[in-house]
Amino acid sequence: MNSKERVIETIMHREPDQVPIGEWGIDHDHVREIIGRETYFRNRKATTLAYWDGRRDEVVESIKDDYSELIEKLDYDLVTVELVPPKGYRPKDRPVPSDDGLWKDRHGRVYRYAASNDSIQCVHWEEGREEISEEDIERLYERADHLEDSQFELIDYFGQKYGGERAVLCRSIDIYKCLMEPFQGDYTHQMMILASEKEEIMKLLDAAAYYNKKIIERCAKSNVLIGMQGHDFGMNSGCIVSPVTLREIFFPLMKRVNNTMKENDMIPFFHCCGKIWDILDDYIESGYAGYQSIQESAGMDNRRVKELYGDRLTLWTGVQCETLVQGTLRETEQEVRRNLETLMPGGGFIFGSTNSVQYGAKTGNYLKALETVRKYGKY
Repeated sequence: MNSKERVIETIMHREPDQVPIGEWGIDHDHVREIIGRETYFRNRKATTLAYWDGRRDEVVESIKDDYSELIEKLDYDLVTVELVPPKGYRPKDRPVPSDDGLWKDRHGRVYRYAASNDSIQCVHWEEGREEISEEDIERLYERADHLEDSQFELIDYFGQKYGGERAVLCRSIDIYKCLMEPFQGDYTHQMMILASEKEEIMKLLDAAAYYNKKIIERCAKSNVLIGMQGHDFGMNSGCIVSPVTLREIFFPLMKRVNNTMKENDMIPFFHCCGKIWDILDDYIESGYAGYQSIQESAGMDNRRVKELYGDRLTLWTGVQCETLVQGTLRETEQEVRRNLETLMPGGGFIFGSTNSVQYGAKTGNYLKALETVRKYGKY
């Protein structure tokens, strides 16, 4: 049984030969330690600066080489890929460094280095809007129709290289940004819009479905097995956005996008952190087959999720991010073994971290987790 067959078998809720392994993401500090060199793969700060400087091809070639080596060293069953900027990309308004250690552009956007995940983040946005125009809608349709082949360079490369033997997953399915970014502004503004301007947001639904359709159809030609959307609708205490609002706006779009995936022989997965008991049934009704980022630290108990949803969702989890950051090798092994015992029976289980192998976590803990799965995760 090869990796792809193993993943398909477990998604069908049958027991494969062993638990399949993969990650939504593994940050560059761990990749560097494992392959022995610096990389642009999941290196947010370096990648941002390289894109700003017009060094897009340098980033893409690094990811091809470095992620390939990582996949083979760790023997991942799942290969996660995404869209990249087109060839020749250079921002029209490149942010420039200022004396206060920030980067600023002509539109008033301000960027700051975030040490928590080694990234450059926008901390001050242009003024937000509350209405959607016909031009906004047409712009999203045009964006879909003008997706360039070079934006699929990584998807094509890894799909061709691994699609026959490993499960290739595209994480560029977009059920959030294409609806919210036209309103500009920051995250707080977006939350206000979700509460006050639902009808305006819904003007974009058809164009958003069309945009995702173009991505899905192109991915299907590149041996992509799984299409995955990732947005966090949960926090430690429950849903960030009212479940009623989610059911009015996002879940109808998800259902349309997931139907398109199924029409193209792809399998829909979702990534969502936080305590989301209130909307798990909605995810299933929308057509998802897999759930990644099951956050026990926010109250999503793996045993209960398995009992209630294990026959309808493939559960992609196994070790909490907090354990990888703070735990000992012994604690890591104990947690992994507990989850193997709980989640293996009947298939429907992929091993990985609950979110990603985050910047600053202990690489040794993650390697211990993989060693434990290889030893005890056999059916």
